[in-house]
Amino acid sequence: MTGPQKTAVLCLALGEKFTGEVFKRLERKEIARISKAMMEMETVPKEQVEEVVREFNETMQVGKDMVTGGPEQVRRMLSKTLDADTAKYIMETLELDTGPTPFQELVNVSPRILAQILRNEHPQTLALILGHLHPDQAAELLQNLPSGVRAEVLMRLSKLEAVAEDMLLEVDKVLQNQLIAMGGKEGKKVGGITSVAEILNAVDRATEEEVLSEIEEESAQMAEDIRNLMFVFEDIKGLDDRAIRELLKEVSNEELTQALKGASEDLRDKFFKNLSERAATMIQEDLEIMGPIRLAEVESAQQNVVKTVRRLEAEGKIAIGRGGGDVFI
Repeated sequence: MTGPQKTAVLCLALGEKFTGEVFKRLERKEIARISKAMMEMETVPKEQVEEVVREFNETMQVGKDMVTGGPEQVRRMLSKTLDADTAKYIMETLELDTGPTPFQELVNVSPRILAQILRNEHPQTLALILGHLHPDQAAELLQNLPSGVRAEVLMRLSKLEAVAEDMLLEVDKVLQNQLIAMGGKEGKKVGGITSVAEILNAVDRATEEEVLSEIEEESAQMAEDIRNLMFVFEDIKGLDDRAIRELLKEVSNEELTQALKGASEDLRDKFFKNLSERAATMIQEDLEIMGPIRLAEVESAQQNVVKTVRRLEAEGKIAIGRGGGDVFI
């Protein structure tokens, strides 16, 4: 039996009071796995139940002589022994979960449905929500918003600084149509030019160009700052050969071929000289015999390669030059 299945048997055998105490000490994902195991369970033989209870008892006996650590123990001790502000500061420094994450549940909502739910919200509220989503989901949500509101939402997102935690949770709970107050040392950093650049890196080319053009009409400086932080497929030719070889380890020949369909000769040559002679010849031949393919498919392949570049940069495996040649590692 798996761990969740054994725990499910133990909880069912020892009753609701025991289960309640167990669940108080578990993370939500763990509770969900155990509950799922309970639902899928039919009749469990008496011998199997006794074996699980016996194993639990033996583990508890061994555990008496052990000291248990881990994130949960640290969280509990900090909360009980320190004031709230100090405990929160230390937990954030240790990258421990300090409580509910605003808008976390929106991850499971379709961007199209989410756009419908939020269609009457103020652009400031939309910007706040967008800033808490993963760039991929935020990009999908942005594409499902009316075209006239996209640029305004991203401009507001780029100017967001800090929003009080209780305000974030309140907006998350009711999604009220109201302007969100910003600022304060205890606020949570949301938005900024970087968030806008990350979102635009994940949208399709047409949306990116439309939004940047509208932003440029309002603020040429903001548009320039965003472009300086963005990394597009053609920018790969600015990577050194070591970085290109690192990238080639992560990208399949099929996806690379599709991405190079719309690439400049300079960029193609950059890849070919870092491939083996056989691999470069195969890709060149595939490009020559490849018929017309949809622009959306080429852009999708290019975006996937760009995401890989950004991941490798985040992992410290490569360096990217941006905005006038400055290198960020």
